[in-house]
Amino acid sequence: MTHRIVVNVQTGETTQVPLTNEELAEAQALKAQWDAEQAAKQPEPNLLEMIAQLQAELAALKAA
Repeated sequence: MTHRIVVNVQTGETTQVPLTNEELAEAQALKAQWDAEQAAKQPEPNLLEMIAQLQAELAALKAA
């Protein structure tokens, strides 16, 4: 089961506490949001890559 670590800064004691369903859902939503942001940051193909891709698509269409 997924858990979080709680640290008592006065005593230095650490404990593992299981996540509630709400905490787990929030963590999954944040992860999905982060994944979407990272996907949006992917560099766009440059002009030469786009031309090569279009040429490959054209060749595939001609072959069909």
